[in-house]
Amino acid sequence: MSTNRPAPRVIRFGSFELDLEACELRKSGLRLKFAGQPFQVLAILLENPGQVVTREQLQQRLWPDTFVDVDHSLNTAINKIREVLGDSAENPRFIETIPRRGYRFLATMNAPSIAGGLNDSLETPPLPPIPAPSRAYNRIAVIAISLVAITTLSAFLFFEHRTHAIFMPHALTRVTFDDGLQIGATWSPDSRFIAYSSDRGGKFDVWVRLVSGGDAVQITKGPGHNWQPDWSPDGKSIVYRSEDGGGLFVIPALGGEGQAKKIASFGYYPRWSPDGSQVLFRTHLSPLGITNRFFVVEVNGGQPREILADLLARHNLSADAAAWHPDGKRVSLMCHDPGGTFTLWTQALSDGTELQSRFMPEVIKQFAEASSGTGAVEFTSAAKISWSSSGDAIYFDRIYRGARNLWKLTMDPATLAAVAAERLTTAAGPDSQPAISSDGKKLAFTTQNRLVRAWLFPFDASAGKVTGRGKAITSSGIAAWLPNLSRDGSKLAYSAAYGDKIDLRQKILPDGPETTLLADPNFGGFAIWSPDAARLLYRVFIPEQVSPAPPNSLKGGRLKLWSSATREEQLLGPLVKPSLDLEPYDWAPDGKSALVSIGSVTPRDGNSTSRTTDIWRIPIGAESSEQTNLPGQRLFSLADYGLYQEHFSPDGRWIVFVACHNSVSFECTLFAAPAQGGSWTNLSEGHFMDDKPRWSPDGKMIYYVSGRAGVYNVRGLRFDPVRGRAVGASFPVTSFASPGPIIANNITAVELTLNQKSLVIVLEESPGNIWMLDNVDR
Repeated sequence: MSTNRPAPRVIRFGSFELDLEACELRKSGLRLKFAGQPFQVLAILLENPGQVVTREQLQQRLWPDTFVDVDHSLNTAINKIREVLGDSAENPRFIETIPRRGYRFLATMNAPSIAGGLNDSLETPPLPPIPAPSRAYNRIAVIAISLVAITTLSAFLFFEHRTHAIFMPHALTRVTFDDGLQIGATWSPDSRFIAYSSDRGGKFDVWVRLVSGGDAVQITKGPGHNWQPDWSPDGKSIVYRSEDGGGLFVIPALGGEGQAKKIASFGYYPRWSPDGSQVLFRTHLSPLGITNRFFVVEVNGGQPREILADLLARHNLSADAAAWHPDGKRVSLMCHDPGGTFTLWTQALSDGTELQSRFMPEVIKQFAEASSGTGAVEFTSAAKISWSSSGDAIYFDRIYRGARNLWKLTMDPATLAAVAAERLTTAAGPDSQPAISSDGKKLAFTTQNRLVRAWLFPFDASAGKVTGRGKAITSSGIAAWLPNLSRDGSKLAYSAAYGDKIDLRQKILPDGPETTLLADPNFGGFAIWSPDAARLLYRVFIPEQVSPAPPNSLKGGRLKLWSSATREEQLLGPLVKPSLDLEPYDWAPDGKSALVSIGSVTPRDGNSTSRTTDIWRIPIGAESSEQTNLPGQRLFSLADYGLYQEHFSPDGRWIVFVACHNSVSFECTLFAAPAQGGSWTNLSEGHFMDDKPRWSPDGKMIYYVSGRAGVYNVRGLRFDPVRGRAVGASFPVTSFASPGPIIANNITAVELTLNQKSLVIVLEESPGNIWMLDNVDR
């Protein structure tokens, strides 16, 4: 070997990196099962990006003095490369086949010059000049080929085994290869099969496939989405959520037309109990600031029974997800306390005995380091947490610094204390919905490529029709949330999320620049243009005035104005108490006041309280930072309901808004009422969720986002501005369907904004596949 080798080099392309020194290929920091000849072939192609490398050149580099069947060996190596990279010969992203010549590497590499490094690391001769294409290849006698192939294969398998033993404690393998999104993996009890949801047919259905490969089998049918499967402990059935009528259903694991049995009329993310007699589920698809409720239902009949309610209420917890403890007698709950601290509780269903898991100092330290030492975590609902069957580990996904990754907590089975934490994935993700195999060795999960942008569609607001193809108007490098279009259509304000930061940005339309207006860490996320597009109104967070201030103390809310003329801010109104809602939604037509949702808590009989979010009309005037009472007028309030998304009609006579029940189910209903206050008129039909109502400029149409059938779309509703009532039934305006750009499921961060000729909405593209980590028990 040369004694003057260059420094080790890592070559990056896409989410992959090739480490020449360690002879490793990694995806998002995780080692893949990849070694031997496929590794060497990929390295040679990376040495010559964009160039055709012929089969003769590869033969001279890899087998200069050995008789092998070059065609067979190269085909095997290229197929292995494509399998690991998730590439295809028909639509290549990385490796292109040049018929009868060789191969070409297509992707852009993010690395310094690698000339010389590849040759030395691979210990092979330099690549000779590329000759003219050859149409003939030497053939060796069949017996000689067979002997050499057997020897080569044996050596390759031995080397590969040695490489895995040394370098790959958590080897990563891709399991599904469909277009679109595959999500929600669940294992058969023998760990040979997985069931999952896939939108490959244009809507979600449940599919089953062998983990080792082969064709998937569709086991659910019907017009609505069928998703969130969970495999029964005896292997005979799968429970899932269906949007075809709504509710939870059980079906034979191999499917069967007409054999689905409904066990609950509501609920999300069902989970079998270890003995297979009950199903645990939650009431909300996403908490959205509302505490989830949890139920269990007997599979063989009976009504759902609520659990964990006393635990949640007593400790004032906001719940993420729940899972059966392996003993089948207890349920564990991942949640946040009032200070936003991540906690884990477990409660026995028989007598209500509860236990909060203690996090050892090293675990606390690791979470603090993951959040830049602040302890902050982006609060986004976890769909699934998974206990190992032995009770010594729990798996979940969390967001730190803007990246959703998979984590493992090593647990003391006796005390349920978290004694160690390990971050299993480290890329930007999102990696979500981990599912552990029954032997505790393999973890299946979904990794996605998420792109969130504001899209503009040409629109006829009077007729309720999209008149042309839409286009993305914000850059792909950041997630664009909560857009607000100025009434003249010249400017778009939006929240730009990147990493763990949220800035206020402006896009000049139609094709102008994007600029940052505000980079304030206390920015609340949503800003609305004044009628003349000269000012922006938004919320900021103010730390609670406690001396000394505790770490991660709660923050109250204040309103601020930003002026496009002076580019300065003005603080408005008093501090709204911590943990209560504060959100501005619309300006009055004259620009002198605004509609704002503000939370409140009202005592009830005994020790209980009723939480509401009310609609206020707040004057927009001089600074009032010393004020202690809320200015303005409370217009609408309803016990146990949150009222949001309030907007004035163009003539100022009416206000449209949504009412969301705080605890029964995740539904929001549209209402209209006189602007000065008064009785409400129901406008919507009570589907899964109706939200974001917006007026047409003539006041005769209301547009909103509806979640019927599991996919969000824009709908329209004719409105009589004289009587204040809906006219006729609602009608579809858009027809977004997965796979493809759809309205983002994080509906709280979506906004619908429009004028006479344009409609702007947040769309998300999130294709993803199911992957598997091996040896997670180590």
